[in-house]
Amino acid sequence: MSRELELRRQAVHVALGLALLLLLLVLGRMKAIYLLASILFFGFLLISLVMQGRKIPLASWFVERFERKSAPLPGYGSAWYVAGFLLCALLIRDVSEFSASILILSLGDAASNIIGSHFGKPPLPYNNGKTVEGTLAFFLFSLTSFFFIGYYAIPLSLLCALIESLPVKIDDNISIPIACALFFFLL
Repeated sequence: MSRELELRRQAVHVALGLALLLLLLVLGRMKAIYLLASILFFGFLLISLVMQGRKIPLASWFVERFERKSAPLPGYGSAWYVAGFLLCALLIRDVSEFSASILILSLGDAASNIIGSHFGKPPLPYNNGKTVEGTLAFFLFSLTSFFFIGYYAIPLSLLCALIESLPVKIDDNISIPIACALFFFLL
C-alpha cells in the first residue's frame, strides 16, 4: 500500500474525528448518535449500490482515493470507523468521556499508523505487524484526551495503545471504543 494513500486515509481519519468532536460539543450526544446512525445507514446503502456496479459520483470518488485496495468491500474502513464512533456514543454517556474516546480513536490511531509505518523499525515482540514507535505514538497522541478527562488519560491511553497493538482479528475501530467504554464503566 502506498504511503501517499495511507497519509490521505489518516488525514481523513483525523479530520472526521475532530469534526465529530466539534459536532458533539455543539449539538450534544443524542444528536451525534442520530447523525452517526444516519451516516452509517446511508453509507451502507451507498456501499450496496457501489457493489452492484453503480457509479455514485461522490461515493465512488471517495472509495477510489481513500479505500485500501485490499479492503473486502468498498467503504469497508469508513463503515467500521463510523460504527466505532457510534458504538462509543451508545456505550459512553458522559460527553467528556465520549470526547476523550473520540480523540483516542482519531488521533492515537492515526499517529500510530503514520509514525509506525514511516519511522518504525523494531516490531513488537508479540506482534510483527506493529512497531514500538507506532505504539508509543498512539500512547502520546492519545494523551490529548487529558483535556477532557484529566489524569485518567494516562491509564486509558496506555490501555488503548496496548489493545491497538495486540495481534487480534477485531478491527481497532471497534476494539478501542469497547476498551474506552469498559475503562469508564470500571471507574
